[in-house]
Amino acid sequence: MLASKPVYKYLADIVFPNTCAFCGNVIKWDNILCEKCAEDIPDTFEGLIRIENTDGAVGVFYYESDIIGLIYKLKHGDAVFNFAELSAGMIAERLLARKIADSIDIVTAVPMHISKKIIRGRDQAELLGRFVADKLGKPTNFHLLGRKKDSTEQHKLEREERQSHAEEVYTALPKHRDISGKTVLICDDVITTGSTIRACAAQLKSMGAKKVYACSAAVSAVYKDRGDDILP
Repeated sequence: MLASKPVYKYLADIVFPNTCAFCGNVIKWDNILCEKCAEDIPDTFEGLIRIENTDGAVGVFYYESDIIGLIYKLKHGDAVFNFAELSAGMIAERLLARKIADSIDIVTAVPMHISKKIIRGRDQAELLGRFVADKLGKPTNFHLLGRKKDSTEQHKLEREERQSHAEEVYTALPKHRDISGKTVLICDDVITTGSTIRACAAQLKSMGAKKVYACSAAVSAVYKDRGDDILP
């Protein structure tokens, strides 16, 4: 059950007090932000990133300042459901504004290897994907793509290395659902060079997807001054 459901949030607040998605202060059980943070939301990305193999990607916050810490928490721990829900709602707004939302058939996510998911206790891309699907009223399928076990950290590689590495580790899962002619939305926590999304989208297209869109809670700050329709 998603933490965005009113009954769940009310009951959870009894045991774990609801906290602001940004500052962490305790807030009313059905809020996402405190009044101060709601009036001082960080700069957001409004453009469309043209990543190869996709039909476009949207994001919300710039990967800088306090957002870096929030993304880290999304990956590694702490109560981050409000940040995921806030990001998902803003992603949904962008997809609706660009008239993409109605065409989406399936929401999926960049896959994490099961060993890492067990260690972390969560898959941040899948968590975001569930919230986005909930906001859009779309079905999810997180059994389309897989990731080979690999200890390499993508963010530590050079740009050219990231692409070749991503192409090697992301694969189509056997016995996956038929997505021929479908429009798929793939979610991730951060889009930087676009290498991961590019590789995953290529797999989805090879599996028969008609269109692939992507979204993320944050995008690289290098996209700040590149206009509305940009290349990674």
